[in-house]
Amino acid sequence: MTSLRVDPHRSTMSAVVAGVLSAGLLVTGQLLLWRTPEYDGANAVPQLTRFYLNHGNQNLAEVSALMHLGSALLFAWFLVALIRTVRGAERRAGRVGNLSTLMLLGGTVFMVFIMLAGTTGNLFGITADNADGFPVEPRTAVIAILLLDMSYAAAIAAMVGVSILLFALWRAVRTVHALPAWLGWFAFVLAVLCLAGPFGAWVTPLIFALWMLAACVALLMTTEAAPEQPGPAA
Repeated sequence: MTSLRVDPHRSTMSAVVAGVLSAGLLVTGQLLLWRTPEYDGANAVPQLTRFYLNHGNQNLAEVSALMHLGSALLFAWFLVALIRTVRGAERRAGRVGNLSTLMLLGGTVFMVFIMLAGTTGNLFGITADNADGFPVEPRTAVIAILLLDMSYAAAIAAMVGVSILLFALWRAVRTVHALPAWLGWFAFVLAVLCLAGPFGAWVTPLIFALWMLAACVALLMTTEAAPEQPGPAA
């Protein structure tokens, strides 16, 4: 008879690596997207036309969109580790709640809409780079304004999803002590900021990336403190 043992450290380490990469790609993708000129002023059309006529900017639009996609996919791996930690704490405390379900809901909303934000915000540049028959000129630059507005709206929706995720995690920290208290209060403050909507969606993704890095540290601390659980005998 041999005993199979679950290795939580290895599983958590892979999720932590995914979280760090997701945060880095999110920050880089957002910064590349924010290189786009302001599109709400009187000179928006000529500025956007000059910006997208630059082939370097067209290429960076593709890079930014891919980074948003990669960030969302890696975040899914990281989110599973967070939910597993919360469910384990609920089980040890003898509580059955909906907190992990709310975390899954909020995280899914974030992933879907952050990919949409990265795609729509860079779609004009991607099209200009790959479609030879698509002219970059003032009469088509107005399409870029529409797409950038859609991108910002998607970013607002993504951060609403983050707010749901973080409020649920804060509650889990308060009730079953799933993670360190400092991470829970960081989540609470950021969740409130995410509800600022149009006024904060330009900066809250960066703060959320910082929170993800802090959560990676907390996950490692929690795994090191937890005893190794034996699996079923083979």
